[in-house]
Amino acid sequence: MASKQLVKAKLNGPKKEGIALYLDLIRQGPDAEWTKDDLLSCVHWQKQLTAAVLGLLWGVLPLQGLEGFAGFFVLQLLVTTLFYRLVLRVNEEVHGGVGEALFEGLPTFTAVFVLFWVVTFNVLHV
Repeated sequence: MASKQLVKAKLNGPKKEGIALYLDLIRQGPDAEWTKDDLLSCVHWQKQLTAAVLGLLWGVLPLQGLEGFAGFFVLQLLVTTLFYRLVLRVNEEVHGGVGEALFEGLPTFTAVFVLFWVVTFNVLHV
């Protein structure tokens, strides 16, 4: 199995990482071949983008306090689940379902959300 991946990597050129990998796998759609690392990387970038967008939206709408955090976590879980099932169309039997992907990188995407939320709120409403 490892030799097949090595040959495939040499044929495809340098290994893509980060946003480049994310966009490449999204373009492939249901035909994409997922490794666990690629899948978690793709979900990671989706969560970062969602957190930034929600942070900007929460700052513009002047949401504050626990309601803002609760709304963020509910929407982040919902968007991640929909992304995993409808956009990526991953075989859940092979990769173990969406459960692991839901909480992967929780501190990171929460920090991105809070950063965008606080800065946007302060710029527009303080």
